[in-house]
Amino acid sequence: MNLETIAVILISIAVGASGQIAYLFIVDHEMVRASKANIKSLQQKMKGMKPDHPEFKPTYSQLMSENSKIMKQSMKPTFITFVPFLIVFLLMSSYFSYVPVAVGSPISATFSGKINGSVFSLNSCVTFNGKNNMSIFSNDTSLKFNANATRAGNCTVFLLSNGKQYNSTFTLVGASHPNTVSLNSTKIEFVPNTFVVANLPFSLPLIGNKLNWYLAYLIITFITSISLNRILMHYKLIA
Repeated sequence: MNLETIAVILISIAVGASGQIAYLFIVDHEMVRASKANIKSLQQKMKGMKPDHPEFKPTYSQLMSENSKIMKQSMKPTFITFVPFLIVFLLMSSYFSYVPVAVGSPISATFSGKINGSVFSLNSCVTFNGKNNMSIFSNDTSLKFNANATRAGNCTVFLLSNGKQYNSTFTLVGASHPNTVSLNSTKIEFVPNTFVVANLPFSLPLIGNKLNWYLAYLIITFITSISLNRILMHYKLIA
């Protein structure tokens, strides 16, 4: 298990637990318990009561008021934790979205725009579908190929189109974000592989057998939050 995977797991557990800890200390649980008891009493009172009964409207208004109190209390932790949790998620997204490209690492290259000409790289620093150069003449506005970085350092990609040559220099190895290279009216986007937390021995619906960082984050955070919530409720520490 690599350090990135351990970090994703630990951060997810910390976020899930901190949400419940915030709920424990911020919410007025005595007030919530009292409101729940009042709601139960009011619901019992309204049983069999018809809408035209003189006490129906005031009882219903009181019931809604108690529900509103509980709602306001339950929203308090969200207001406080929303921004910190959002910052954590954005930082994780920036760091864990893609695996940095390495020499010999297969990645995808998406061509978009006016795709017309031959593409090749200086010193074959990037190959496409295993070839040093590729002729692309297509009416499509978007094409995807397999790419491979063959060496580190700066790489120059050329496009030969209609007798004219266009080039762009960039660094591919080590990049952990999609890298867009413009060649006249054609753009090439090199997309590194998605960061995978775990290769599952089974396949999940809509997910497959590769658990990416954000799916792992959501699942672990949810399980941690629910588990701690049940523990706190069992010991009557929260309402």
